[in-house]
Amino acid sequence: METLDTTGSVAPGQSGRNDKSPIELNYDETIFPNLVTRIKALFIDVVVMLAIFTATTIFIDTFGDIPNFVKGSIAIFMFYLYDPILTTYTGSTLGQKIMKLKVRRYQYPEKHISLTQALLRFITKGLLGWVSFLTVTGNKRKRAIHDIVSGSIVMKVR
Repeated sequence: METLDTTGSVAPGQSGRNDKSPIELNYDETIFPNLVTRIKALFIDVVVMLAIFTATTIFIDTFGDIPNFVKGSIAIFMFYLYDPILTTYTGSTLGQKIMKLKVRRYQYPEKHISLTQALLRFITKGLLGWVSFLTVTGNKRKRAIHDIVSGSIVMKVR
């Protein structure tokens, strides 16, 4: 087995990996969701966001004249932070929970993704739209482009 020193060179008899190295993770027993399941989760999230937005709008209207910055803050949270915050702190959005999915770090699947990873994942998904999902069907671990870019993986909950 060889190990890397701080300069990147390999010491004789060492492989560069320890027994808990993420490179050695075995995903053989993991179930990955197909494209249809992931799209269903996304659709549920859109419906949930629209319902929350509608309820919030009705609630705000009962108070009369609310400053635009308050309305804007609510809209920003709902549309831009819903996915990253829920994915970071709970491991999935509401749609993903309903479809029994979880988003994890690819290298460390026992850990939730960081907020930075979640934001990168969300931005990539937003910029590429449906194109981001093209790699799901041709990828053994069913990773979308936004999963690959952000270092995440989506798995079925057992």
